[in-house]
Amino acid sequence: MKRILVPCDFSKPAEEAFKFAVMIAERSGGEIHVLNVVDITAVGSVPSIADSYVFNLDFLKERELEVEAKFKDMLSRNAAWFPRVVFKHVVSSLEAEIKDYIKRQEVDLIVMGTRGNAGAFFGSNTQRVVRHATVPVIGIHTAPEKIEQIVFPIGSDVIDDALVAEVKKLQELFDATLHLLHINTPMLLRPDHLVLKDLQQLATRHHLHYYRLSVRADFNVESGIARYARDVDAQLIAMGTHAWKGLLRLVLGSVTEDVVNDLSLPVWSYAMK
Repeated sequence: MKRILVPCDFSKPAEEAFKFAVMIAERSGGEIHVLNVVDITAVGSVPSIADSYVFNLDFLKERELEVEAKFKDMLSRNAAWFPRVVFKHVVSSLEAEIKDYIKRQEVDLIVMGTRGNAGAFFGSNTQRVVRHATVPVIGIHTAPEKIEQIVFPIGSDVIDDALVAEVKKLQELFDATLHLLHINTPMLLRPDHLVLKDLQQLATRHHLHYYRLSVRADFNVESGIARYARDVDAQLIAMGTHAWKGLLRLVLGSVTEDVVNDLSLPVWSYAMK
């Protein structure tokens, strides 16, 4: 986690993402890239507005000065002591720019604010970035003060070794306890002893340390994970996007179920191949 990208519109969630990125970079010795994008695709459905964004040089210069001032203010309030912060402002497509920036700068982690059940700008954009990113993404409402407990939900599918390796690196970065969790539901029920055996084999195969194995039963996987995370006072949930698309939509997007309505934990996700 040496190069951390923070897409930033200077909203409260984006600033929380920046604060969390600083926490990570301090531990990893990494650098932070703050990227502000005037997303022309967001106004592309109204050509007259799009034209004013792209071709009005006075507007673009004014916008550039405005965001530079906002960046300096955010930096002074949250990381004035931290030397390794790069800022870039561009007019582009948000998703395309993030994709290109990852390649150009060899980014290995994205930390991105989300408004969650507010369903606003960074809620929907975070979902799209999570879906297509080639590096791990952390979607965050509020920056935690510490990471001591990480919940790693394990489904019934074959677990990607690359996913486990990435989660292991995350755990080691924070020196946290890793909770390997399986949720039994009425539609998919397995004997606890068999599940625990599989989880132990997974932990042994990947040489995990400081972990707990848990099996819970709930009406659905999403609520089971949320309840368990609250019970163990977890500060982070880690998962592969292929296996847990439902929970990612709930936590990063429109939260509709009461049980996860107040779940504001950061969610680390990795696109399983």
